[in-house]
Amino acid sequence: MPRELSLPSGGRRRAAVAAVVVAVAGLLALTPGAARADGGLVSADPPAGAVLTAAPAEVNLDFDAGVDEGQSHVAVLDVESRTVTDGEPTRAGSTRLRLPVSIGAAGDYTIAYHVTFTDGSTATGAHRFSVGTGVAPAPLDDAARQAGVDAVAEHGHGIDGFSAFLLVVDGAVLAVVLALLWLRPRGGRAVSMRLDPRT
Repeated sequence: MPRELSLPSGGRRRAAVAAVVVAVAGLLALTPGAARADGGLVSADPPAGAVLTAAPAEVNLDFDAGVDEGQSHVAVLDVESRTVTDGEPTRAGSTRLRLPVSIGAAGDYTIAYHVTFTDGSTATGAHRFSVGTGVAPAPLDDAARQAGVDAVAEHGHGIDGFSAFLLVVDGAVLAVVLALLWLRPRGGRAVSMRLDPRT
C-alpha cells in the first residue's frame, strides 16, 4: 500500500503570506514618493516678489528636508519663457539647491523647481522676481506657470538597472504566490503526495 506524506497547510499559508508581504513592500519601495503637502520650500533668494536693482549671479532654494540633487531640477525663465540658467543645480548643504544664472536684461523672471527629497517625496513650485524695473513682477499667469512646469519636467527620470531588477523579482515572486494560492487545496485539507514504494 502506498505511503501518504501530508504537508500542513498552515505552514504553506504562512509562507505565502510572507511572500506577499515581501512583494508588496518591494513594490512600495519602487513607487515614486508623494508630493509634500506644504511644498517643502522654506526660503528662496531671490524671494517671491523681490524687486532687484541688479541681476543675481545665482538663485538659492532652501527646503525643509534633504534634497536629492540628481533627481531635482530648477529653471529660471525670462518673460519669453527662455531659460537664463548657467549650469545645473548643485546642492549646498543637505537642504539647499543653488543654480547659477546669466541675466542680461531688465524684466520679470520666473524660478520654477521640481525637487525630489531623500525620503522619496517631491515638491513643485514657481515664483517671480523682477530685475531693473523698479516695480514688483507681474503675477504668475497660467501660461508662465505652465512654461515653468514644462522647463523642469522635460528632464526625464528613468528607472535605474537595480530598481528594474528588483521590480522584475517582485513581479515573479507575486506571480508564484498567486499561483500557490490558486492551487491550494479546497476546504483547508492537507496536501497529500503519494509516494510510490517501488522508488
